Amino acid sequence: MLPKVLEIDAKCAKDPRYFDWELWKKANDIKLTISPIPEKMGGLGWSALANAVLVEELASVCLATASNITFNTFGLLGAMVECRPGIVLKVIREMVDAQKKGKPLFWSWAITEPSAGTDMEEGRAMATMHPSTHAEKVPGGFKINGTKCFITNGSLAHYVIANIPFDTSAPRESMATFLIPTDANGFSVGAVERKCGQKASQTAEIIFKDVLVPEENLWEPPGRGLRHTREILSITRGFIGVAGLGLARGALEKAIGFAGRKKIRDHRLIDEEWVQFIIADLLKDIMTVRHACYNFAIALDACHVWRMFDAFPVKAGLNILPRNLLLGNSLAELAQNKFIENIGTAFKNKLVTDKTVETFVKHGSAVKVAGTDLAVKAANSAADIVGLEGMSREHGIEKYFRDAKITQIYEGTNQANRMDVFENAIRPLIS
Repeated sequence: MLPKVLEIDAKCAKDPRYFDWELWKKANDIKLTISPIPEKMGGLGWSALANAVLVEELASVCLATASNITFNTFGLLGAMVECRPGIVLKVIREMVDAQKKGKPLFWSWAITEPSAGTDMEEGRAMATMHPSTHAEKVPGGFKINGTKCFITNGSLAHYVIANIPFDTSAPRESMATFLIPTDANGFSVGAVERKCGQKASQTAEIIFKDVLVPEENLWEPPGRGLRHTREILSITRGFIGVAGLGLARGALEKAIGFAGRKKIRDHRLIDEEWVQFIIADLLKDIMTVRHACYNFAIALDACHVWRMFDAFPVKAGLNILPRNLLLGNSLAELAQNKFIENIGTAFKNKLVTDKTVETFVKHGSAVKVAGTDLAVKAANSAADIVGLEGMSREHGIEKYFRDAKITQIYEGTNQANRMDVFENAIRPLIS
């Protein structure tokens, strides 16, 4: 990645639809695109902690490229949160098959709309929002209309997991979650955004015009969409914090490199005490935030959806059944049985309760704020150290500066994340 990131960034600045397939294929060849899938089923079987280490390492070089590689595990995450065995197996089979053939299988999560952003993630804010998308029941499924905007992977996705209300006057009570294939009639991609930072990660407007979604692609019924969103956020917000941590580390490493080379009269820039103080402060903050991030990942392995692969009977099945049966049609057909689906959902909901979800929303939000605020602080401090000369493009430090700010905005603004921390950690103590 390191030798190519500035070249990729420059190409994406000229054409926001540019995508470096060579780099993606190298990551796909070593299965980074399916890292959480169990080894027995064709993946790497990596834990949440192992994936957190991966995200930090990739983000320290380029956060946008890290997103291109790791975001596509989102399909599995969304399926596990839903946890109907038929859906989980379908997603795993498609992801493994695509990886084996060297073909992309991209996912996106469509929340934001022209008139509603973070509102879509918070129950009280949903009461006053004005959604531009809506769903209606029709024979054979559901019809979707409207527009979503600022959607990561929106222009590349093969599947979109979308939160859409049935009644725009009561979005919270009618919010549902749909799986929408992007080859469906009526689905189209609008503008692909020209951005200040994270240029290599495509962000797009997606449009639904009488898109017919079959019954089986309703992942959460009306009224349960917010619950699905909150559970996904209880995981992903923490990983955005990890990405911020990686970006902060990368910015600091670049600044140290520049300061070590830059000569001022008879000494190096890094020999000046004010520079050493900034570096020491950032290193202290990085070490502190890393502990919070990795503690969060360890907790995900122990208490959230990741634990399902270690829970009986899933672990027993993975140990006993051969791969061809695990990924075969017979098991897939059995998993689609309504009785089996209900057992799977009940099993998962017993392991991951509503209380667990809100606990992880609290911790994930705290980690997200800590990591992304640190990313912005580190990028600013790196700019202070290197000055105007060091902010020229060839040094790569200005890219960290451009990439950092959006981390405080997506996956819920940091203001909204702070509200979640307060509401879940402090409100119960003072009510």
